[in-house]
Amino acid sequence: MLKSLCVIPARSGSKGLKDKNILDLSGKPVLAYTIEACKNAGIFSEVFVATDSEVYAEIAQKYGALVPFLEPEEMAGDLVSSAEPLLYFYEQLKKEYDLLWCFQPTSPLKTAEDIINAYKVLEENPECQYVLSTTIIDPHYFHWALEERENGMTELYFGKKMLVDRSLLNPVYRPNGAIKVGRTEKVLEYRHFFGDHIMRTEMPEERAIHIRSQFDLDLCRMLVSGEDKKCL
Repeated sequence: MLKSLCVIPARSGSKGLKDKNILDLSGKPVLAYTIEACKNAGIFSEVFVATDSEVYAEIAQKYGALVPFLEPEEMAGDLVSSAEPLLYFYEQLKKEYDLLWCFQPTSPLKTAEDIINAYKVLEENPECQYVLSTTIIDPHYFHWALEERENGMTELYFGKKMLVDRSLLNPVYRPNGAIKVGRTEKVLEYRHFFGDHIMRTEMPEERAIHIRSQFDLDLCRMLVSGEDKKCL
């Protein structure tokens, strides 16, 4: 099995939804769901949480993650890429890994199976350098995408490229941020997961929710509790 470093970046300074990483989601903190999915995948000998907060560290440890040190304050800024805490851990641990994994804790509905699927893509495709979890999106989002120009007019962002019959549009996907993994040498070279030779694994919309607002959190609560099925 390819040796994997698993890091879940969970900074404490979120502003849109305060402390969203540890808010209650049907009896457990949001962060706990990603820790449990990583542990249940059976791929990682250790699951690490990168955080700047003692409170977050205690919660992470309660659910079975390791927090050997707190990340520096500058590593937890709004504009810091999620890859940076992962790379900081790699540099501090001084161990050899084949794969570097970054898991977004605010995508709590990812499953162990989603993680295993991403691993299989890399294992079975030696030419692949990165795998991203993705969700299919309606190509009409691109078909009708508009952008305001400096002259005050609004124009089609992609021009006439997408302006064809719906049946002729190819499927398109969005990286949902839940799972990012790359071969170590490539992640170290580019310090992100969007280099060449990317492959993808698919997650349905209902597991790809990224909690950025109270609405997102409420939607996750509904899905976890099964309330959505009662509305059918």
